[in-house]
Formats: sequence, C-alpha cells, structure tokens
Amino acid sequence: MSVHDGPGIRTMVFFKGCPLRCVWCHNPESQSFSASLGFRADKCIGCGRCATACDIHSFADGAHEIDRARCTGRGTCVSVCPTGALELYGREASVEELMEEILRDRAFYGSSGGGLTVSGGEPLCQPDFLYELLSEAKKVGLHTCIETCGLASSEALRSIAPLT
Repeated sequence: MSVHDGPGIRTMVFFKGCPLRCVWCHNPESQSFSASLGFRADKCIGCGRCATACDIHSFADGAHEIDRARCTGRGTCVSVCPTGALELYGREASVEELMEEILRDRAFYGSSGGGLTVSGGEPLCQPDFLYELLSEAKKVGLHTCIETCGLASSEALRSIAPLT
C-alpha cells in the first residue's frame, strides 16, 4: 500500500532489474534482475539454521556472514529462519497472480481515487509484461501510474504511455 506514488491509496508492484546503479536509489534490492537475499542483522539470533540449510551462510566470532557471490536465490535459508532475519527480494509472478493480489485492494481505490503504481527497478526493462499488466488493469477500470527513469526504447515508452 502506498499513498505517495500517485493519487489516493495505491497498490505498488515493484519490478526487479534496472540498468542504472543510482547511489540515491530508494529500492537498491530491486536493481538486480534476479532474486536477491536480504538480511536484517537486528533480527538474527545466531541459531545457525540457515547455515545448515545453505552453505553460503557461516558464523565467525558470533557474526553472521553471507557469501553473496555464491547465492542462487533459491530461498532455502529463508524458509528455515525462525525470526525473519532473511528475506528473498523478488519472485516470478504471472499477470493473473498479480491482478488477483491487486484487486484485493479495490475497495480502497474507489473511495480514495487510487489504483495501481508500478515501480522498480525499472519496469520498462520488462516492456511486454508491463504492457500486459497495465492492459489488464485498464480493462477492469483501475487508475495506473508508472515510476520510471525513462531509460527504455522509444517503442516501449510509446506503447506504455497510453496505459498510464
């Protein structure tokens, strides 16, 4: 849910992947095109379950270390973490799955003038999927917005513009 990324109450869909590496990026976990592992040290209790499930985790002098270069983004370690210290950023979803989730918030859109905002990463890095998602949102009458750096082909920009 968001109230800062377009009018009214909005559902945000974050796309993974961005060709830029802006130092001020407010979603750095979305820069990679693949799933990435997030770690909250303040939630880690050092139980070692993650290290048992996945060999990229180790504990040295009580500190949790992660060999991110070897992480494949499977999420095995995330599923065994009892405190939520580990989180997988990114998953594949179909337009149908996303629309089902987006429409759960539909009651809020009408009363607030809200809708769907897509952000990233850079949504225009996946122009075909973005076009399909925005088209489905428009078919059911949703207001749509896009947050983009604009680094895309002129063809992609022209195809998406009428849908936002």
